Amino acid sequence: MEILRKNYVTISLHRPESLLEVNWLRQPSDKEFKHAYKLSLEIAAQEQLRYYLSDNTMGINLAMALQHWVSAYGSDIIGSLKLERYARVIPPDAFQEIVSYKMFEFLSQQQQASLEFRVFYNRAEAMSWLQHGTRQFA
Repeated sequence: MEILRKNYVTISLHRPESLLEVNWLRQPSDKEFKHAYKLSLEIAAQEQLRYYLSDNTMGINLAMALQHWVSAYGSDIIGSLKLERYARVIPPDAFQEIVSYKMFEFLSQQQQASLEFRVFYNRAEAMSWLQHGTRQFA
C-alpha cells in the first residue's frame, strides 16, 4: 500500500511482510527529507513493523546538519520501534557507506536496541537479507 508519493520519494507499506519501503527519487530539500523520514518511522512504529528498506540507489546526500538531525530524531523514536532489520541500498560509494554506518553507530550508542543494520549496493540482496536474515554485506 502506497503511503506517500512525491517527486522525491515514495513510501510503501507491505503489511504481510511487515515491511516499510522508502525509495528516494531525487535529492530532497531538508524540509522534504525530514517530512518523509519522520513519516516513515512514525508508520513503522504505529504498524509495529519488523523490516525497513531505504533505497537510496540514486545517491542522495545529507548535509552534516541533517545527519545530526537524523541521529537525534532516530534516537528519540528508536525505543518505540519494533524493527529487527534496517537495510539501506546505496550506490557503490565509500563515503555513502561510511556515513550510513556512522549514523547507525551513533543511534546504537544512544539506545540498546537489537536492530540489525546493513548497507547494500543491490536492492535484491537487501530484500533477501530483510526477509531471510542471511548475513550479506555490501
